[in-house]
Amino acid sequence: MLENFEIKKALFKDQIHERYLFSLNFKGHDYEGIYNEGDITWFNPHPRNDLKEIHLDKIESKVDVKMQKLLS
Repeated sequence: MLENFEIKKALFKDQIHERYLFSLNFKGHDYEGIYNEGDITWFNPHPRNDLKEIHLDKIESKVDVKMQKLLS
């Protein structure tokens, strides 16, 4: 479902407000966002512009699972 998922870099590394910049490809569209303790903030283009809410919820759920695995 998610292709080319990667954590690009840690923002504010080793600080209390550390976050992770990630990118992914879904059905030929590239998206980027910031992940912080289960919360995702999307950059433009926002996936909501291209996808239905149900698809976005599934993508965010998969991103959360992948991030938890990669960060633990």
